[in-house]
Amino acid sequence: MGLPEQIETRLFINGEFVESSNGKTFDIANPATLKLVAKVHEASEQDTDRAVAAAKEAFPSWSALSPDQRAPYFKKLAKLIRESNDELAALEAASMGKPVGTFFDAYACASKWDHYSEVGYSVQGTTSVQSPGFINMTLRQPYGVVAAIIPWNVPLLFLANKLCPALIVGNTVVLKSSEKAPLTSIKLATLVQKAGFPPGVINIITGFGNVSGSILSHHMDVRALSFTGSGRTGRIIQAAAAKSNLKQVYLELGGKSPAVIFDDADLEKAVAETAYSIQWNSGQVCMANSRVYVQDTISEKYIELFKEHFTEQVAIGDPLEKNVNHGPQADEAQHKTVLRYLEMGKQSGDLVLGGAAPSDREGYYIQPTIFTNTPEDATIMKEEVFGPVVNINVFKTEEEVLAKANNTEYGLYAAVYTKDISRALRFAKGLEAGTVAVNCTSPSLGKDMPFGGYKSSGSGREGEPHYSLDNFLETKTVADGGAAHVLEGIDLIPGPCRYCARTGASCQIATPRRKRPYYHVTEEEYQCSMRILEHFFPDRELNLATLREIAKDVVDGKIASPANSGQTRMPSAGEEDYQEDEDSPEGAEPAAEAVNDLHEPLGCMMKDSLGRYRYVGAHSEIPFNAAVCAMGSNVRRNPNIIASPKVGSYPPALPTPAPSVDSDSNNRFYLPRRELGDFYISRFLEDVHCTHWFYSIETFLYRVDNTYAGRAPTPSNSWMCSLYAIFAIGAANYEEPNGQSPLPAGSPAASDDRASADYITLAKQLIPIVYDEADLDSIRALAIMSIAMENLMSRTSSYLFMGASIQMAYSLGLHRDQAPESASAMEREQNRRIWWTLFTLDQEIASRGGSPTLIDERHLKISTPLPSEQATYGGKILYPGMHTPLAWQSTSVSLCRFKREIIQAVYTERSSNSRTISFSTISNLLVSLQKWLQLIPPHLKHDVPAPPTHKRSVAVLHLQYWGSTILLTRPFLLYLVLRHSTLASSKKIWFERMGKTCIDAAQKSIAILQQMAEDNTLSSLTAFDSTCFLRLVMIFILAYAHTKLPQYRTHIETSINLLRGMEQVGFCKMVTEETPLRLADLGITFTTVDSKDTNTGVLLDDDLIAQIWGNFDPNFMTPLQTQQSLDLAFDDNSPFDMMEFTSLDDSIVINSSQVYQNFDFR
Repeated sequence: MGLPEQIETRLFINGEFVESSNGKTFDIANPATLKLVAKVHEASEQDTDRAVAAAKEAFPSWSALSPDQRAPYFKKLAKLIRESNDELAALEAASMGKPVGTFFDAYACASKWDHYSEVGYSVQGTTSVQSPGFINMTLRQPYGVVAAIIPWNVPLLFLANKLCPALIVGNTVVLKSSEKAPLTSIKLATLVQKAGFPPGVINIITGFGNVSGSILSHHMDVRALSFTGSGRTGRIIQAAAAKSNLKQVYLELGGKSPAVIFDDADLEKAVAETAYSIQWNSGQVCMANSRVYVQDTISEKYIELFKEHFTEQVAIGDPLEKNVNHGPQADEAQHKTVLRYLEMGKQSGDLVLGGAAPSDREGYYIQPTIFTNTPEDATIMKEEVFGPVVNINVFKTEEEVLAKANNTEYGLYAAVYTKDISRALRFAKGLEAGTVAVNCTSPSLGKDMPFGGYKSSGSGREGEPHYSLDNFLETKTVADGGAAHVLEGIDLIPGPCRYCARTGASCQIATPRRKRPYYHVTEEEYQCSMRILEHFFPDRELNLATLREIAKDVVDGKIASPANSGQTRMPSAGEEDYQEDEDSPEGAEPAAEAVNDLHEPLGCMMKDSLGRYRYVGAHSEIPFNAAVCAMGSNVRRNPNIIASPKVGSYPPALPTPAPSVDSDSNNRFYLPRRELGDFYISRFLEDVHCTHWFYSIETFLYRVDNTYAGRAPTPSNSWMCSLYAIFAIGAANYEEPNGQSPLPAGSPAASDDRASADYITLAKQLIPIVYDEADLDSIRALAIMSIAMENLMSRTSSYLFMGASIQMAYSLGLHRDQAPESASAMEREQNRRIWWTLFTLDQEIASRGGSPTLIDERHLKISTPLPSEQATYGGKILYPGMHTPLAWQSTSVSLCRFKREIIQAVYTERSSNSRTISFSTISNLLVSLQKWLQLIPPHLKHDVPAPPTHKRSVAVLHLQYWGSTILLTRPFLLYLVLRHSTLASSKKIWFERMGKTCIDAAQKSIAILQQMAEDNTLSSLTAFDSTCFLRLVMIFILAYAHTKLPQYRTHIETSINLLRGMEQVGFCKMVTEETPLRLADLGITFTTVDSKDTNTGVLLDDDLIAQIWGNFDPNFMTPLQTQQSLDLAFDDNSPFDMMEFTSLDDSIVINSSQVYQNFDFR
């Protein structure tokens, strides 16, 4: 029997055979001949993720089928397995050394598929009518995606044991075969494909445990995992499951199984069966009886017969020959392990037979070995050898042998041979093992019984009658009071409606009807009425008491009808005294609401250093920070104007370029010396390109080499503009008086006599030609210029460069995945990545500057697919670069879309005179955000160790997530702080929960930033990091203002210290200088022990704090604070309970009654 000519070695994912994404393979060598059999594709992290995703996508349709509809696939597969018996036997022999003459695995596997094809309808729940008024029941439902990790000793049988029960009840599966014996599992995948299983239902991957096995164990989409293998690996899997999503884990681990032979046993039968147990499959069986205890009266005869059996009945040879019944160990590692145990055995016991590798043949063979008189505490008696090695010891009494047999941490299998039925039952009860055999031994099992281990031999059971099925089913309890009412004919009065239950109001719906008519109000009528009231009374709490007051004022004529007065809204509390800076012309008519809605209704203006007023949208952190810094102020300013920064000028006046910057007559373009250029480029790639992909790194560095060497034709203006912008970012010496970089001495940039502003000037000189070229390099150049200009505090210039870059992308059709016919697949993939970089960068630039995004999916159809990091193009894969993890960009894009939804829902689409938003809108957005966090790939999770080069990009991704959470919840924290004393108790709990969510996000963010400081991945080359610090300071100010607790003051101090520890350039330098000045206005000052010391201490001006924070007028808020805070309107559209879907740090305190005694300002 020989091997097939073609051996499938690829991964089976989503119904197709694919090569590994990283191109890695591993060798399978024949353990008998040591010759190469195949190179098998090794599943990477991304391949494993794809397999899980395919299973997840297939689950809804597969689980919707009935068992009758699933069964035909099982039957057909069983038939194909039987037909492939010889090929499967040859593959097993060649990969792990199992003799074809002893191969029964295929028929046993096929019988499993046949059996489980008919058991689907046996899965049933229970019912109960013991609770009066209810009919209760349980449902048995599949988990979803389950994983199976199988060993190499009997792969086909373990594959069937795990896949069959999981699939027949509706789960979909990802199976990882062992790297020692993957060939039969892959062959079975070809049969799965022939049987017609729907794509994604069964996914079979090969690889190593520390990669694909680890991913499956940690994966948030895998809901249950069944593993058979070593105890060490089982513990690792259990820990991974606990650290991830607490997935159900079923473990069948190793064994050190005893067999006890009494003097009344059938001796010849006992010898034959116990010898076969340890010799079968070369001893590579977890339940093999590797310890045999023989009663002293028959011990000599038993040992002699055992030795004869090994000598006469065992035929060692090539496993591909049919007359052979003992093959080699699976591979070199296993061979060396067994040899090591043999040496230990020789030192502790008496060697009777074997004890070495055969000298007459190559390959990983071990002679069947017998040791006697081995001490019970010897290593070979305690640890699993997994080879044809047996230890035979002698006993006298039942009590003695029972104690010895149980003296192990394993408990998988045990056997007792005796004709005394009472003794047999005593030992069946007394032996500590999951399975006890009487007058037989392993591999004998009860086909209709469960199998599993005691102690360290595993957890859970597999087998019949329903154990295997139960392993892959969730149990759900359904308490149905409505069904009981229908059955009993009772029409009970309902409980409170969901609105009243949520707000805590007294519900009148469930009370008996009164004498007057029952007034029915539809949901639509209620919502419309509330919107009208909120429009005219934006700053009033709309509860029963205030509605009565408004109704009375209307009756008394104190409130004029809007139709008669011409007003479009009622004045806010305390707003009557407000005066515009400029008088309105007499007789001016109010602006029509329809015209106002054409523009973004929320926002304000900010004066720049050029004297021009620039628009800042409400979603930016600029107006929110201004609102926080205005706490306690009773000065009424124009609500549309934000105060300018106290330090610096924005935008700064860029210096005139030094004469040496001009290009010389010999070169068209100036370049810094190569050492400087390489240094600037490396800083750009590490700190900026890791999150904003513009170039294939290999191509980019090749172009740089050509540009410096002058090998290529004259470089384009757009390419040089990109380089100058990169140099400007990397040089990082903005506004230094001496024109030198603030980097430490010895740094290449410290010796550059040209500042970042000089490189910016060089880039700007090329901009007109860049516009004319309008190619892919032009898009890159303008986008990188946008990043550089933003960090130079030139907000408007940054926004304009970003807009020009996006418009060029439109002109090239990047948003519609258009490319010239001559473009290669690799170039098309490159265009996609650039487009989605623009998409996320547009959101960042617009959000920080308070401008509308230039890409709006509500009005623009985007057909460009997300980047693929799995596809190959001419045998190559377009990698994102060493500083960016795989799947980072697509994950970031999905978060960016959520952030856009938040801005539209909370800051843009509501009108300027509406300060309420529905609870369902907020709750749905929060749930979507949390689902995003749960579903990100495991290697992008913050608590999963990342390579040093990936740490910044992973941290930035999570800072973006927590920043989005703060963006959603900060208006409610501000409202809570300013209006706490007037909030109704029914609402206060929700505002406090929202406030806690906001503070929790800030605390998570500061922890990430602290870790980034330790990892040296904080960066001042973009505005991102500094903006994060500024955001957190404002949230902690609100938390401290509300509670006066020292933990929030400590967070402020930590933020300032981390800021001061960063490279003081650009936007970071401005934030470091400006923030303490703003905090000083609020009574928080910072001291530095030494001028060179970045660590600060917080000083509190008690009198000033008491004056500012102790006298909040809940009926007065500045117009900016009014714009930046939000009230909640509880609708009946959301089924969510915020208590259920927000998991917060219990240490967060937001109850304003928990304050220092010295700061009790109530």
